[in-house]
Amino acid sequence: MAKTRILCAVGGAAAAGIVGSLSKSGLVHCGAVKVTSACLRVADKVSGVTQSIVDEAADINVEARRQARIDAAVAEKLSQLEEDVRAEVTAQIDGTDA
Repeated sequence: MAKTRILCAVGGAAAAGIVGSLSKSGLVHCGAVKVTSACLRVADKVSGVTQSIVDEAADINVEARRQARIDAAVAEKLSQLEEDVRAEVTAQIDGTDA
């Protein structure tokens, strides 16, 4: 048990020394900058793709609303025409041409 504690202490001291010397040499800073810049590039690409998806969804929504308005207008017009045609056909069948 005592040997394990001594080995852990020595290992910790060695790791601290290595990290300290790497940070003095600027290697840790360089690595942190590279990782951060890579993460920022990934975030920019993801943001661009996400915006593209949002724009496409908005376009689809606008087109769907436009199509719904067209369909409603056509249905209303057909309803009006159907009433006129029905009245004309009824008059012809009853023999009282309008």
